[in-house]
Amino acid sequence: MPLRDPFFDLPANSEWNACIGRQGDEDNYVDGYIEAAIELSSAVLEKSMYEKRDTLVLPILYNARHAIELTLKLVITKLVEAGILNEGHPQNHDISSHWQFIDDNAIPDKLFRDLLSCLTPYVESLSQIDNDGQQLRFHRDRDGRRSMEEKALANIAVIAESLRELQKVLHDLKYRAYSLCDEWGTGTRTGYCSRRDLVEIAKVLPERQEWRSAAFNECKKTIKERFGIGNRQFGFALKKIEETRGLAGLIGLESQLVHLTDDQAKFLIGEWEKLHPPRDTNVGYDLTGDRDWEKFRERLEREAVVLSNIITELSEDEFADAETIYYLARERAYPELYEKRLELKKAEFKARDDYRQEVHDLMGKTNFRRHFVEGLRLLGRINFSA
Repeated sequence: MPLRDPFFDLPANSEWNACIGRQGDEDNYVDGYIEAAIELSSAVLEKSMYEKRDTLVLPILYNARHAIELTLKLVITKLVEAGILNEGHPQNHDISSHWQFIDDNAIPDKLFRDLLSCLTPYVESLSQIDNDGQQLRFHRDRDGRRSMEEKALANIAVIAESLRELQKVLHDLKYRAYSLCDEWGTGTRTGYCSRRDLVEIAKVLPERQEWRSAAFNECKKTIKERFGIGNRQFGFALKKIEETRGLAGLIGLESQLVHLTDDQAKFLIGEWEKLHPPRDTNVGYDLTGDRDWEKFRERLEREAVVLSNIITELSEDEFADAETIYYLARERAYPELYEKRLELKKAEFKARDDYRQEVHDLMGKTNFRRHFVEGLRLLGRINFSA
């Protein structure tokens, strides 16, 4: 009879099966160690485990340190993959050098830099007692010296409180890195400001026509101080905002759509409203009564007229434009991806070769008007009113 694997044997009851290896995820490593540190420190305090303070403090601190190391390494890897960093950091366990490497590269995103700064005291504290990942794991280091020779006491309650703060910093830094990498593909950035920064700047700027006013000069001063930029970088930010869909709209500049006109957009909404009249919210659905077949027939006739009107009024490319706008807003895609998504949508129309069905499908969306108007405004039709 084969020996039972003491750690990886799987019983019939799968309630406590955990996903690892090929079913695991890198985030599980990053999140798992800080969660373990928090659970251990909480258990010591809540269960008054005084006899285990001296033994559990070591894995608690080690898990915290390892969580920092894994987060910094993950962030660096993602930034390299996105092209934000040209190269990675040498493979070692020095969390201080990993932090310094990221800081030296001055990642062009204020929130990311702020979060990295928030991590500083945790990195400095743990680096002082364990600069290579040895002292918290072994009683003596590679040179035979006693680990943490200069320290004598550590307070579990203080550690537990700091771990919760650290967990939030690591979580926010990781997910800001993910978002930054996603934004990077839009190309909306400068050498110092990310897309997020530019959006924040555009939101506080006066409209473009007022850029020679005293209000603009005061706003310029505030922005430069907030983002730590000079006149040159401020100028780059303004230029990028002016030329970028969505951002230009925030300063009152309109952008043209590829195919669809405002009149066509209004026409399309009007036709959709014929199929989706306002509902009487005071009247509920009668699920027990007989179906009103006369209303059903009228609905089909009205739908046929609407579809014919749209097909007559709009070309396939114009309708593909409308559908692209709707899905861009519904899926919360970046406005900068509009032209690329439109080309894909036109290719999809051509492959499907059923224009009437395309119109039927989109006009059947009960949320069409809301997302379509939102999409129009995101793409620079800022004065659009359907």
